[in-house]
Amino acid sequence: MLPTLDFQQAKANHLLFKSRLRAILYGEGDASDTRVLSQYACAVGKWLYTHALIHYESIPEVYKLEEVHGQLHRLARELVNLYQQGNVTEARLGLSEMEQRADQVVDLLQIVEAKVKAIDSSPDMAVKPDEPTDGNQALQALLAQNELLNSQIRQQADQSLYNFFMQAPASFCILRGPDHVYELANPEYQQLIGGRNPLGQPIRQALPELEGQGFYELLDTVYTTQRPFAGKNVQLTLLNVSGQSRVAYVDFIYQPTIDSQGKTDGILVFAYEVTEQVLARQTIEKSEYRFRSLVEEAPVATCLLTGRELRIEVANQSILAIWGKGREVIGKPLAMAVPELEGQPFLHILDDVFTTAKAYSASNALVTHKIDGVLKDVYVDFDYKPLLGTDGLVASILVTATNVTDKVIASRKLEESEVRFRTIVEQAPVAIALLSGKDMIVETANEAVLASWGKDATILGKPIRQALPELEGQPFLALLSQVYSTGELYSAYAAPARLMINGKLEDVYYDFIYTPIRNVEGIVTGVMVLATVVTEQVLARQKVERAEASLRGAVELAELGTWQIDLTTGILDYSERLRAWCGIGPDEIITIERAYRPIREEDRPLVKASMTHAMTPGTNGIYDVEYTLDATQAGRERIIHAQGKAFFDEEGKAYTISGTAQDVTEQRSIQLALEHRVQERTEELAATNEELAAINEELTAASEEIVKANKGLEEANLHLTRSNQNLQQFAYIASHDLQEPLRKIQQFGDLLRNRYETSFGEGLVYLERMQSAASRMSLLIKDLLSFSRISTRQVVTASVSLSQVVDEALDNLSVAIGETNAHIEVDALPTVQGDASQLGQLFLNLLSNAIKFSRKSQSGESTVPHITVRATALRAEDLPVSVKPARQTMAYLRIDVADNGIGFDEKYRDRIFQVFQRLHGKNEFAGTGVGLAICEKVVVNHGGAITATSKPGSGATFSVYLPL
Repeated sequence: MLPTLDFQQAKANHLLFKSRLRAILYGEGDASDTRVLSQYACAVGKWLYTHALIHYESIPEVYKLEEVHGQLHRLARELVNLYQQGNVTEARLGLSEMEQRADQVVDLLQIVEAKVKAIDSSPDMAVKPDEPTDGNQALQALLAQNELLNSQIRQQADQSLYNFFMQAPASFCILRGPDHVYELANPEYQQLIGGRNPLGQPIRQALPELEGQGFYELLDTVYTTQRPFAGKNVQLTLLNVSGQSRVAYVDFIYQPTIDSQGKTDGILVFAYEVTEQVLARQTIEKSEYRFRSLVEEAPVATCLLTGRELRIEVANQSILAIWGKGREVIGKPLAMAVPELEGQPFLHILDDVFTTAKAYSASNALVTHKIDGVLKDVYVDFDYKPLLGTDGLVASILVTATNVTDKVIASRKLEESEVRFRTIVEQAPVAIALLSGKDMIVETANEAVLASWGKDATILGKPIRQALPELEGQPFLALLSQVYSTGELYSAYAAPARLMINGKLEDVYYDFIYTPIRNVEGIVTGVMVLATVVTEQVLARQKVERAEASLRGAVELAELGTWQIDLTTGILDYSERLRAWCGIGPDEIITIERAYRPIREEDRPLVKASMTHAMTPGTNGIYDVEYTLDATQAGRERIIHAQGKAFFDEEGKAYTISGTAQDVTEQRSIQLALEHRVQERTEELAATNEELAAINEELTAASEEIVKANKGLEEANLHLTRSNQNLQQFAYIASHDLQEPLRKIQQFGDLLRNRYETSFGEGLVYLERMQSAASRMSLLIKDLLSFSRISTRQVVTASVSLSQVVDEALDNLSVAIGETNAHIEVDALPTVQGDASQLGQLFLNLLSNAIKFSRKSQSGESTVPHITVRATALRAEDLPVSVKPARQTMAYLRIDVADNGIGFDEKYRDRIFQVFQRLHGKNEFAGTGVGLAICEKVVVNHGGAITATSKPGSGATFSVYLPL
């Protein structure tokens, strides 16, 4: 009798191959077991090399089985060697790969078994299950090994083995006795059965839904016959803890456990859920079937041309409509059926495809067809695909076509719109350039940008690297490349550049933005440069900074203290030296009351009177007073000579006083001594007076430097005001000239839809997409104008009730709140100094986002938004390290707007406040990506800061910090 193979037993052995190898790697098996280490000692290996490769050489899967089976045993030897060399962890990590190879062997055995049975149908060729073959001996050894493991779990309480089963990435349980009572079920198994804990229950009680599915009977058979069973891709219905049913697919093994007397005492269950894989495969099969059906009844214009004469064998209604013909043309040669193609290139192209067997495609191709007796131009995208016959030659050509006439016409209109846009760019007062392609070709550059670069129109059409060679070694070329490759906007302020202007290199300072330009597919095709020359403002600021540095040096040289009072907040700022004189700590907030405390009580009225005089409108604003510090408060008695000047706003109201303080204790002591020794110390007194005069001259000079510095600041502010006016003028022009063509696109789109909706066919989709894109662009322009106005408009400071601002924002959002049933809690909010209009925009955007970005439940329903608005006062030193307010002060108001929405990954925390930055597609959530940029600009305008904290799926909190 020829050697044969028990395929069922062989599949069971290899499904449990990992268990045998695992026992070796966990010190429980025989590391020299040749059935694990050698493919020749395994039953499958013996069958392959002594029989199958000789007698079944016509089955290609036999050779594949030999290859994968050899890889399985070679990998096992490598893992055992690693284990024996002490690399235990690395060896155990290989078990997952081993499982994949074992599954491949089982799949191939399944295929080979079917083909062997088809070739060899003799019943004598199969080995009976009870014969003592090598395969049965291997199975018995495996069963003994599993029994050893079970014995260790039950009798020796081997914690490491128990932990292994409980942490295993596969489902595992132990059933005891003929009623199959659960003794052990790892977390993966409990998850498989819907989160239920079946321990101590018979399987019929724990999983009643298995009744009628055959599993109870299968377990009884395994328990009675002591023969293992393996199932693959088996379907079953399971319940969860809530009683809801689901259909699952599993690969599993029922392995009986035998006690020392040879009786069955339980069953080991190993299972892997493969629902996802099975459903995916079923989905693919259904998709393939639907695809075949779609090809047969394709909505895309399709026809099949057969033979060299291109006879129309099949043509659907869509392509007949393009041709303007009826079904009577089917069966005719194409040249006869559509005679107007003569003189057009298509018959020649088809002939080339038939000759060369090479496919041909074209887009936006112009073809003339006689439709309703009239020659009409039609634009199509088409494909000619050759189909080969059994002889390897072209037998027919599959033609698919799409009528894109409406798209081409719309594209031409869009090109006209782009021309108008370029005209706007060229006439804009702000420097604008359009750079196209990876090489940054200067495609468009208006007069403003050419003037700022010191170039003329001859640079158009050249790469920016060639047009401005002096940029080599400067960061701008790399930044442009970065924006092109990442698609992320980049902006900078007061950036220095060295440009060749009028034949010499000059330093120029810019505020600029590099914005990626995308085509309709969203691919970056170039970069738009928007820049403002701020050289004069930067030089003015640098001059002020140098003056301030000079003043600080003079102050230090004269050993003076400096101070400043913010009359709007009542907070004083003392230099380190003055704090030390007054006994005030380095981090202590100085209020007016705290400033008076170290002054001797009898001197306080004089100090207050001098301060009041300086603050009075119509005076020169000079503050000059001398007072004594109390030793009990300041640590020692000092005589202080304080001088300063008040500054008034446009309404004549003082808003700050700043000045210097000098410790004149020693001078006054000398002065008192001189009064007693006038006669003998006249010369010394004169010298002292001269020294005082010199100090006063230094103070006067320092005051003059301050005045000059303030004048420089005023000039810089004037330049900034002019720049803002230019930006506002550009925003008006951009609003009018960009909105006008968009309105025409929308109006013409409405006319086309109303008049020709029934005849457009697929063209209606493109019309709707065009109108949708025009609406989004209109919204984007409006948002950009809002951003521009907030960026350039000066903050009108007044007392603003934040409670009233939030109430007005909620009133504006009443429709969205009603539609979403949003629940909003608002704390009592204080009154602050600020611009009511800008603050209203800030809270309207934050609350609108909190409502819009709501989460979806597992069933797909929107979660009710829950939003809170809270306010807390913070000292400056309590601010988070990452928060950098635009204006430094002693205290801040923090307003938190928190929601329970979709949240976001905090790695995008800085990106979301940039213009045009979105974390979600427009199909998920509407918007332009400008709202949060407006929020940040409002907060910065108010001298504050804004930040956000969030986790995906856990909501977000936006924290606004405003100076108090």
